[in-house]
Amino acid sequence: MKDSIGMNYCAPDANVWAVNLDGRYMSAVQNYLVADGIPTDGVTKIVSNAAQTLSYCPDPEGIGKCQKTGIVIGKVQSGKTSNFISITALAFDNDYDIVIVLGGTKKPLVKQNRDRIKEYFSTTKDVLVLDTTDFKDQLTAQKMHQFRKMNKKVVIVALKSPAQINYIADNIFFDSVLAEKPILIIDDEGDEASLNTLVKKGKKSSTYKAIENLKERLDRHCFLSITATPQANLLIDTLDVLSPDFGILVDPGKGYCGLDVYHSDTTYTRKIPDSETSLLDDGIPQSFIDAISMFFVACAIYKNRGMKPGDKLSMLIHPSQLKADHEKVFKKVEGLINDWCQKSEDKRDIAYNPLKKILVAAYNEYEKAGVEGLLPFNLLEDDIIQAMNVCGRHKVNGDSVPKGADEIYDYNIYVGGTMLGRGLTLKGLAITYIIRTAKGVSTVDTVQQRARWFGYKMKYLDLCRIFAVGKIIREFQEIRDHEEDLWETVRAAKCQGTNFKNMARIFALSDDLKMTRSSVARTENYTFKFWNKQREFQDIQEYVESNKAILAAVRIEHERGIVIRQFGEGAPFAIIPGVEFDYVKKQIFDKFCFATNEKFNRSVVDKLAILLKRKGLQPKVDIIWMRDGTFSKHAIDCGHIPNYSVGRRPQSLSKPAIYLGDDYQFISADTMQLQIHEIQDIVTGVDSPTLAFYIPKNVIEKLTNLVIQAE
Repeated sequence: MKDSIGMNYCAPDANVWAVNLDGRYMSAVQNYLVADGIPTDGVTKIVSNAAQTLSYCPDPEGIGKCQKTGIVIGKVQSGKTSNFISITALAFDNDYDIVIVLGGTKKPLVKQNRDRIKEYFSTTKDVLVLDTTDFKDQLTAQKMHQFRKMNKKVVIVALKSPAQINYIADNIFFDSVLAEKPILIIDDEGDEASLNTLVKKGKKSSTYKAIENLKERLDRHCFLSITATPQANLLIDTLDVLSPDFGILVDPGKGYCGLDVYHSDTTYTRKIPDSETSLLDDGIPQSFIDAISMFFVACAIYKNRGMKPGDKLSMLIHPSQLKADHEKVFKKVEGLINDWCQKSEDKRDIAYNPLKKILVAAYNEYEKAGVEGLLPFNLLEDDIIQAMNVCGRHKVNGDSVPKGADEIYDYNIYVGGTMLGRGLTLKGLAITYIIRTAKGVSTVDTVQQRARWFGYKMKYLDLCRIFAVGKIIREFQEIRDHEEDLWETVRAAKCQGTNFKNMARIFALSDDLKMTRSSVARTENYTFKFWNKQREFQDIQEYVESNKAILAAVRIEHERGIVIRQFGEGAPFAIIPGVEFDYVKKQIFDKFCFATNEKFNRSVVDKLAILLKRKGLQPKVDIIWMRDGTFSKHAIDCGHIPNYSVGRRPQSLSKPAIYLGDDYQFISADTMQLQIHEIQDIVTGVDSPTLAFYIPKNVIEKLTNLVIQAE
């Protein structure tokens, strides 16, 4: 192996292996990416992410059972397909022979995935891409053995349906020889349909059950979910077979335009007035006239910038999920464009004047926005009219899919609903008109997946506009903050080496939104507690000694600043007052070895640090060695520590307090407090430092709008 990747990409507790990067399948994919215009550093990044991901999957040279589940988190329209095809290529270079791709819940998405995979591997000649529709008779155990003898690699692309998944399981992997081979299952849009939607009823949904059946048959495999909206995957029970064992964040390449670009301000958004008649009612609202006229002006501008063969510009109209609404809106679009085409046949005709005013107003919008190199309107006028006459118009729903008809046209207008809401890529999408929204509280993952306007659009970003009702614009602004928080949470856990399943699933979210569908995972509001106490006893001697050394080092460093407090005749308290929170996190929490099942752990503190930073808070911490030099002796019950906080002395409230109790004596309005209790198990004699952490009310009040998985 000339190049390899391994432990440096993984958390310390990950069981990873060195991935060979120097293979011909990866080379073929790299060449395709370069030819597709992706810069060298972008290709390197894709390969690196793919290698990192594969290193967590079962080692093809290993033996015995190894069944893993992972999640690759990207951004909407950021090129996740390129990443999972790169993972496939590396898998083939590292002795995997079969990769299964669950290509979506709709046939167009399956076809899109199948065709793209074939394109990427078109130069290798020995990669078979077989879908479960056209090549069903080739998907048998006998054929798989035959393909192996022919030295073929096989990608099986399936619709995410129980029938097709079970067909693969029952017709191929009943064979024990094949079932023992390393298999990679890639679940595209892995938060959709795969997860158990009947979990609340104590049952299993049919697709989930089929996936479970497939996983059970395979001795050495990784089930890899690919998604930009991982909320549901992260919130399901960690004991679920689809709960990820590991997670990979895939940052988008240079030039990506997503939430930060479109929804940080109002540059690219246009609010559809609340008072305006809806596009679904009678008549055509002014906002829609503005949107479609801006699209035709954008087509003319883009053409005069020098459109290359194959370049497209498109408009998306997303009115609702109902086919009847699509038909109604499509007729309006057809009628409006035909009327405009007729009126513009002769620019000297008086009938053209009202239309010209509309087009000039659209042009002025781009002029006011400062579009560079903008030609005068009169030089664009003929191209604007030409765009009206030659644009393709398409309904995109379950009954009517373009089937490649949009490839005929340079300019396309799409009208649709659910089919346009996930996965499907619209080339050159510049103008979006979206009024579809939930009547009640919207879910983050559903709303976010409707953002077909995200993607690599820098070369025509100045032409892009999103016309939407106010509720949608607000939701995307709030989702922007939520996504940033989610990514920081996952990244922080990974950087700290936290086991993915132990990551604190605490997420910032506006009260106006829900994380995901309640049928998959329920959430509840979360508030940080004033007192966060370690409840699981750390009795592994190696970790106990490490924890003692960590605390001793901090104490030595601050020896001159230690304050000793005495309350009556009891043991003294050693206090380091006013230490920076970041220091305490770095020198104590980030190094401290908590017991495996401890709920107050490193990950929770990581989340707290993220929120403090976002709120601009820099609290101080008093570090206190409680009853310094003595042990608090307790009977440890199955690893659980009973209440170890000492109460008021004396207990009688009628007498003056000598000591207010551990929970009250040292608290202040603005300062955090880290108490170190030396606890000894009276049975084993093991003494272990145990932490209790106090967050003052003034800080907690600012840590709002948090949700967690409901118990």
